[in-house]
Amino acid sequence: MPAKKRLPHVFFIDALRALAIFAVIILHNAADYDEQLGEIPQNYWWAGTIWNGLVRFCVPMFVIISGALLLRAGTTVSIKEIFLKRLPRILIPLVFWSIVYVLFDNYNSDKTFSEINVKELVKTFYEGPVAYHLWFLYMLIGIYLLYPVINFFITVAEEIHVRYFLIVWFLVNCIIGILDIIFNVNIGIELNFFTGYVGYFVLGYYLNTFLFTIQALRNAYLLGIAGFIISVLFPYLCIALHIQVRHALIESDFTPDIVFSAAGLFLWMKNKYAEVEKPTGTHKVINEISKESLGIYLVHVLVMEIIFSEKRSYTENLESLHPAWLIPLKAVIILIISYAVIKLIRLVPYLRKVAG
Repeated sequence: MPAKKRLPHVFFIDALRALAIFAVIILHNAADYDEQLGEIPQNYWWAGTIWNGLVRFCVPMFVIISGALLLRAGTTVSIKEIFLKRLPRILIPLVFWSIVYVLFDNYNSDKTFSEINVKELVKTFYEGPVAYHLWFLYMLIGIYLLYPVINFFITVAEEIHVRYFLIVWFLVNCIIGILDIIFNVNIGIELNFFTGYVGYFVLGYYLNTFLFTIQALRNAYLLGIAGFIISVLFPYLCIALHIQVRHALIESDFTPDIVFSAAGLFLWMKNKYAEVEKPTGTHKVINEISKESLGIYLVHVLVMEIIFSEKRSYTENLESLHPAWLIPLKAVIILIISYAVIKLIRLVPYLRKVAG
């Protein structure tokens, strides 16, 4: 048997990142089907619902990967690094692609440049994204600003302290937070320190750093499988239970099923692909997609809206396909074209920084 060797950049991380970006594209093609319940054939609705449930882990996985790679006990993260290295990598693409999407939106709506309300756009950019998927970069900015503090906590914390943080975070976001969505009951205790995606950031460190017994891994895998099943069935269960806020629940990244599926998938990939045989062509393709994942994320909505616009003559024929096949087909096409666009952008010296 040939000796095993570790691929550069840790292959399982590259595989997870590539899978996550493909899952994002599937999500953005599948999410609308839930809102068409009663307007489309039920098997079409189920196909969209199944794909939507299977890929809900995607954004949390990106944050988990960031935590696994960035958080290091015993190291000091300098403030200078944050403002001169980390934040520019996010802010430059955010500003550039925000402008691109504004211009594209105005072109699509047949508006002239004189009709663009710059003051209103600046306000929108300040308050949130001008294109729906760019919210992810706003969230990353917050994570990076907190990164030095979290890394200091990681350095001085023992495993029990990290586990304590994650347990409280899970209770606050996945139990109390969900009860708040369903019943509109907000707990009076100040728990903001334990909310948001920072929990996934710390979870990435925990899953990647500490050792798990075989039994603990089996339990994590079982919870992960259960998480995927619940994610798929969740919309139907909400309808059956007459939960009026099902859209808010489905779109949340903080339901227990998402945490379980993302954590279980991460551990499974880590233990299966931490070491691989000699790199193959498939490995190289995965590494390439992983390397360009942020750029693909930035451009894929633009590609999706151009290639699959209702104005295209072939769109009607495509939409006649069953969503079970149409959703992944569109995702593959968007992934390939988005990757090609980012590679072309990287060929232009002054545009390389906007490629992510």
